[in-house]
Formats: sequence, structure tokens, C-alpha cells
Amino acid sequence: MKFPLPLSRQMAAVCLLVCTYHTTVHAYSYTRPTSNNAAEEALQPFLTRSLKAWLSELEKQYQVSFVYMDKLIHNRETGNFAFTMHGNLDEDLGNLLAPFHLTYKKISAKQITIVSATAAVPVPIKVEKPAPLAVAEVTVKPIHGKVLSATDKTPLPGARISIKGKNKGSITDNNGAFQLDVSPGDVLLIHYVGYEPQEITIGHQSDLEILLSTTAQKMGEVVVVGSRSNIARTNVEKPVPIDVISSKEMQKTGQTELAQMIHFSAPSFNSTKHGISNVTSYVDPATLRGLGPDQTLVLINGKRRHQSAALNVNNVVGRGTVGTDLNAIPTAAIERVEILRDGAAAQYGSDAIAGIVNIQLKRNSSGGSVSGHYGQTKEGDGQTYEQSLNFGLPLGKKGGFINTTFQFHHNEPTDRSGNYTGRVYVNNQRQDDSIVAARNFNRDVAKYGISKNTMGVGFYNLEVPLQNNWAFYSFGGYSYKDMTAYGFLRPPSNAKRTVLNTYPNGYSPVFPGILQDAAATAGIKRTSANGWNMDFSTTYGQNKIDMYVNTTVNPSYGDASPTSFYTGQLKFGQSTSNINFSRNFTHTGSLKSLGLALGSEFRLENYRMRAGDDASWKKGAWQNMDIGASGREGIGTQNAVVRNRNNIGVYVDAESDITSKLLLGAALRFENYSDFGANVSGKFSARYKLSEAFAIRGSVNRSFRAPSMHQLYYSSNADAQWLTINGVFDAYPVAHLRNDNPYVQALGVGKLKAETSMDYNAGFTLQLGHKFLLTADAYQIDIKDRVVISAQLDASSEPLTAVFAGSGYAQVQFFSNAIDTRTKGLDVVATWREKFNPKSELTLNAAIMLNETKVQGNIRTPGKLQSLGSGILDRIMIGLIEVAQPRDKVIASATYRLGKVEALLRATRFGEVTARQSDPKQDQTFSAKIITDASLTYNINSRISWSVGANNIANVYPDQIALPSLTSSGQTPYTRFTSQFGFMGAYYYTSFNIKF
Repeated sequence: MKFPLPLSRQMAAVCLLVCTYHTTVHAYSYTRPTSNNAAEEALQPFLTRSLKAWLSELEKQYQVSFVYMDKLIHNRETGNFAFTMHGNLDEDLGNLLAPFHLTYKKISAKQITIVSATAAVPVPIKVEKPAPLAVAEVTVKPIHGKVLSATDKTPLPGARISIKGKNKGSITDNNGAFQLDVSPGDVLLIHYVGYEPQEITIGHQSDLEILLSTTAQKMGEVVVVGSRSNIARTNVEKPVPIDVISSKEMQKTGQTELAQMIHFSAPSFNSTKHGISNVTSYVDPATLRGLGPDQTLVLINGKRRHQSAALNVNNVVGRGTVGTDLNAIPTAAIERVEILRDGAAAQYGSDAIAGIVNIQLKRNSSGGSVSGHYGQTKEGDGQTYEQSLNFGLPLGKKGGFINTTFQFHHNEPTDRSGNYTGRVYVNNQRQDDSIVAARNFNRDVAKYGISKNTMGVGFYNLEVPLQNNWAFYSFGGYSYKDMTAYGFLRPPSNAKRTVLNTYPNGYSPVFPGILQDAAATAGIKRTSANGWNMDFSTTYGQNKIDMYVNTTVNPSYGDASPTSFYTGQLKFGQSTSNINFSRNFTHTGSLKSLGLALGSEFRLENYRMRAGDDASWKKGAWQNMDIGASGREGIGTQNAVVRNRNNIGVYVDAESDITSKLLLGAALRFENYSDFGANVSGKFSARYKLSEAFAIRGSVNRSFRAPSMHQLYYSSNADAQWLTINGVFDAYPVAHLRNDNPYVQALGVGKLKAETSMDYNAGFTLQLGHKFLLTADAYQIDIKDRVVISAQLDASSEPLTAVFAGSGYAQVQFFSNAIDTRTKGLDVVATWREKFNPKSELTLNAAIMLNETKVQGNIRTPGKLQSLGSGILDRIMIGLIEVAQPRDKVIASATYRLGKVEALLRATRFGEVTARQSDPKQDQTFSAKIITDASLTYNINSRISWSVGANNIANVYPDQIALPSLTSSGQTPYTRFTSQFGFMGAYYYTSFNIKF
């Protein structure tokens, strides 16, 4: 075979072709050959590269942007000298420009100006000394530009461009483009949330391509929560601790519901699933810093989210509280989750004692993704299917957008129950065993695990620029859940619950529920010419639960009883209107910056309990039988209620960089509720940089939580007992009484008042470049007048009998501000990231939470119940507050990316928990456990990825209950009172994601 070029030249040419095509290769080397034959001419486009082409290669390699005048590089080629890329930007750029007598100047870390080496003046600035001109003669010209992400050059719609010192500006459209009239020497200020701000001096150029670097390239990320200042700060720069969990990080957990994703991402956050726990099986209690679900405020896009309609009255974590149904929010709609681990009622209002969970929705105006997930447990149950679609569309021609998400989720229940060990037909063991054998009775009669759930949800997030720099925005969504929970066996041997003609072998109730959640926010905002940001918005949210029970009876109806019941509806609605003003002042005296925010909030709340079918709660003709639908008694007309209340609040918030090292913040808020009164909250925070790498921070704040409407107006007359009182044999209810019930007030309980807290935080941050970050924060939260449920008190015995004589109650319980608590803890978070080359990166994360809550002082006992002492609360309630949540939690993970493959290994250690019982001898402590997760993701191309993984790969379960008497006759081998991580076992899954 005859070669037209010497072999060495052919090899050099082939290498150059390969290197030119694969732009991610680190080193390019070329020396121009001297041959002029036909083959060399064919290779000429590759051998003789223009200076402009090489600059383009450098932009791709180092993710930078070059600004230059065309005449400086026009028709300049590198064919007459050797050029090699060595992997160092300064070295490569200097070597490339030197032969052409050019040099460069860095405007920012990601934008570089190419200039003449002789002039050594940045091109955007006019080199010639201008002749003196009158102000009126200054040239004004239109400039066109695009603002793009430096990572992938995608447009950034809605970026703000302003001229420094002038009341002129523009906003980028859907394509990231803008137009603005400028004069030479003007300085453009470019801001976009989540990206580093940039300044550019205008010279003679008429077109700009501006690349903004995302703050994710640093170890910290710009966050919205924690401050109302408009100055963009990362979570590391804030004076208070904030966790940021990106959508990508949440997807890596392998979980499909938001609360579980956060549970395995943030050590201070806990949310586990419960079985056989009535409405608690529908809405997972979620807690922050070891406090109650109702002591954490949830925001979406910085606006208050409504709570669930379900009051948790079961003996599980969060008993007596109501939280927010995080799982009604589609994960595919979320850009990131921000968790503020600090009291913030002075800034955001009631409920923010433990902190804030702020959910930021996606804002993409183009493109989208389709994803799918399938998994099941090692036991072969709990099959989970999830599909989602997210896409963005432009609205108008000025950068408006609408981002829409549709998500479908279905999971089958899991069952980790044990065989029923009690007597089935008769109480005599030998006779019962004989009947069981004869009838071939199956003792596996209960389902104990997660509930069956089918959910469809749609969310949107939109913004449209209007005239005069106004913008309209709106977001919200609707979710529909069809859930099914399960109950215990009612055996024929339990005469009070049995209707033998209907269920001769007993029955295990099934609890369907329909949960509907809807919310929408609409508002307008504007930045005025003098720098004031104005935001007017209103939000309405509603959560509704329709409850049913099947495969059951109302025993007091006997053979006439239905077997399915509608047991009533719980509904909570909330309307919130906000007026917010904020402005950043510069050059204010000796201050480096001053951010001021003030505003007001008006909130309306509505709580409703609607009665169920009459047969679900009424007493039938049969005496000495249980009353109401067994397993879930219906809401009676005497408990049905519709109540409203309103609240108005005003606040002022200031934050200032006193110097380049010292940042101070303060907030004050006044709120007044129509049903319980007024409250004032305040906060002071500070951060001091001892160096660029090390800073100390702290805060002191007084927060509060208003009693929820559920705590004020929930009541129940369930679980009636047949007793003889004052010579009368009848069914007397075990009643939960409202706080305003005359009997409760006669005890001297008093009206419920707000919980108040003093919160102290102190910590430090250490950030070493882009590789290492360490934060540590210690805290103490003292809560006064905590709202709790009393023990079930015997209404027919002293000292209650004098008050409840003739009331018709057997036992009673109620809410009161009975205790004070102190929570102490420490959070430590560390991240180390090493990028070996563009294709290889390792990230290590470790986070530790230490936490302890104790009841302080004596339990407050109403005047007429003084003889009960601390007996007004039972040990179970105190235990749920003090020891039912892990006192320590550690999450450690390693993520390694090599080319198209990404591997994750995560271990989560859950500390021990204790389930207290009425009898201290029955208390049990469940030991600490480590859950290990692993996943492998293959990025088929830039748009398609496929993952496989396993959660709890070692199939770890909690300790089983030691005492058989506490297992509900063997049906619940794992405790229902507390849960570290659930009891589902290993879960295997696969998922895919397609971007478009």
C-alpha cells in the first residue's frame, strides 16, 4: 500500500483529527507540516486552525467565555507555529496569544477579555483618550446580549441587567437575550438567583455573551430562606445553618416520596411510615431537630404552605400535632429543598420554632424530562410504580415561562405482621385450638406495614413580565390520593365486637381514605426605579380527607349492621395574603451594605369536621356491645364543627454587612390572632469572617407557635364503654373534649395559648476552596407552654367526679399547655469534593446530628386536678416527646463519577429509641441500626440516564418487641409507638430519566 505522506506525518494527522474531534482531551499538539500534496490539502481544515477556533476550544475545555474585538483575531491562524494545551488555562492562553502580540485580562473567574499586548487595555474599554464632551454629547447606543449558564450555555431567562449608578435596566427573555441603551464606560450589573453576580464595563462592543457561573461550583449554594435581604448569599455565607438538597441529590436516595427523600438526606429531619395508625397511616409525621411536626413551617417558593386536615391522636411520634403533607408535592417539580435549622417565627410567622422547609419549584422555560421508577421489597411486596413528566414553555416574548409537572405514583402495601396468637373462637385454649384446626383458620389475618397508595398530582410554576417592570407570577397544584390502611383482627372470641352471622371467623377492618390537596398562589412584583422590590401575593390552600371503613360492623347494630361505612370528613383551608417591600442600600454611611424588608400578612383559616353515616357512630339496639364502626368510629353530629379564625401580622427585617467581615441581621414581628391573642417575636443573628475560609456564626431568637385549629376544635366520643354510673347501665364514651368545653373549663384548664421558645445557636463554617466544606452548629431550644394531650382521666372518680357528675362521660382527655421542654443538639456537616479530570470526580459527604429533648420543671396541673400531680400526663406521652426519636443520626455517602457511570454508596446510622409504656417494667429500648444504600447510574448520553439500586441492601429491621403482651397477640412484631427507619426491609429498584 502506498502512502501519500510519510508515515510519521500520517500518524500526526490522524492524531490531530482525533484530538480535534474529541474536545474533552486535555492536550492538543500540532506542528505544521511542509508538504503541499493533495492529501495534506484535504487535511488543511484540521491542520491550519484559526485563532478563533482555538479560543473556542479553550472555552469548552475550561468553561470560560472570551470577549474580544473581531479585528484582533480576524483571519489569524495557528498553522505557522506549534501550540500544545497542557491543562492550565493561564499557561495555555498565554502561549496561544503571545505569537500574535495579544494578552488577556480576567473580568471574573469565568469571563476573560482579549486585548492587544501593546495597549494592554481591555477591549470593552475605549483605548483612545476621548476628547472632553459635554454630558449631552455622550454617545448612547443599543447593546444586545445573551445571559447564559457557564456550565452548559443554556439561556437564563429573567436575569436582571442594570447599569451601575443609573435607574436603567432590562430583563432577559426566554432565550436569555436582552437589549439596553448604554454609553461607553457604563458598568453592567448582571444578577440571577443561584448564580454569581457579574460586572462588565462597556466599550465599543455591540453584542455580548455573558456566562454566569452557578454557585454550585462553590461548596455553598445561593438560598432564598433565612433572610429577606435581596443580596444573593450562599448557605455557607448565611449567619444561620441551612441545608440545601438539590433535585438530583433527592433522586439519588432511591425514594419516591418527598418526606422520605429528605429523611435520608438531612440528619436533622425525620419522617417514617407507620402501620395500623388510623389517619397517621395517610400522612407521615415529619419533624426537625427532634421537635413536633407542627413546630416546623413549610414554604413553597417562600410562601406559606397549608397544613394537613389530619390531627395525629395516635400513640406515635407527633401525637397531638398536625403537620404538612409533604408527600402531596411532586418531586419532579422541585428544583431544590432548603432546610433552615433555626427558629424563624420573627421572619416567617407562627410554627417556625424548629425551623423552615422551603421548597423551590423549577423555573425552566424550555425543555423538560420524563422519568420512571419501579421497585419492590425483598419480600416481594410493596411494588412501587412512578412516572413523571416535567416541561417548560415560554409565555410571551419578554422571558415569561410556565413550568408544569404531572406525576403518577402507586405502591402496593407491605405486610410484616406476625401470626395471630390469641384465642380465635373461644377463650379455652384447648377447645379453641380444636376449632381452629377443624375450620382451617389462617392466623395470618392482619396487614402491618405501609399503606396502599395511588396518587395523581399536577403542579405548575409561572411568571410573566408585564409593563413598567411589573411581573405576574403564580404557582400551585392539586393532588389526589386513594389510600388504604389496615386494622387488627376482631376475633369471634371478643364478644363485644362480634357479629357472628356476618363474620363467623372474625374480621380485620380495612380503612380506605381519599385525600385531596389543592393550593394556588398568585402575585405581582416589581423593582422600582429607586431600587425598592415590591411583592403582593395571595395564597389559598386546602387539604381534605374523606374517611371510610370496610370489612367491619357496628356491633351494637347486630345483624342489621352495614359492613362498609363513610365515617366523615376532615378539612382544613388556609388563605394568606402578603405585602412585602425590600431594598438593598449601598454606600450607607460606613456600612458596606444594608438590606431592609418590611411587610404584613393577613391569614384566614377554616377547620371542618363533617359527620359520617349515622350507623358509623350511633348506638344500636344491642346492649353491652361496642358502638360505632369497629376500627374507625365515625364522626358524630355532636363532634361535627365548622370554625374560622383570622390573623394579621406585621414585620420588619434588616441585614447589613457592617464590614467585609461582619454581617448582622435582626427581625421583629407582631401577630394578632382572633381566637387567642397577640404575640411578638424577635431575632438577632451574626456572622464574622475570621478569614476568607473560616467564619463563626450565631443567632438568638424568640419564636412562637399558635395553637392549631385542630387542637382547638377537634373532639371525639369514640370507644364508648358500658358502665353502671349512678345506678344507670349505659354506654359512656371515652371522649376527647375541646378546650372550650364547659367541663374542661370547669377543671381550670384555661384557654390554650401560644407556645413560645427561646432559641440559641452558635457555630462555625470552614471552606477550603471548592474542595472542602465543614459546618458545625450547636443549639438549645427552650419551649414554654407546649401543647400536649392529657392522659385519659376517669370521669367517675376523684377529683373529676364532682365536675363530670351527670356528664355521660366515662373517661376524658383534652389539650392543655401542660409542659415546658428543652432541646439541645449539635449538627455537623462536611463535604469533600475532588475533580481528578473532567471525566472523573469523587464527592464524600458526612453529617452528624446529636439531639436530646427533656421536659423541664413540673407538669402544670389545673387547679381542680392538683391531687393528680404529674398524672395529668401519662408516661407514653412524655416518652413520645423525649425518647421516641433517635437522639443521634449519622449519614455518610460517597459518590464517584467516571465518564458516563456514576456510583453511590450511602450508610445511615439511626440511634436508639425507646418505647415507654404505662408500666415502666414494659419499657423497651430499640438498638441503633445502620441502613446501607447503593446505586449505579449510567448516562447513556447527555439526555438519557438509567439507574439501578437497592435501599437497605443488608435487609436490616428494627429490634422486635420483647414482650409478647405488647404485640397485639403477635400481629405487630415491631413497635407501633416509635420508628427509626420503618420496617420494610430491603428494597430494589430501577429508574430512568430522559431529558428533552
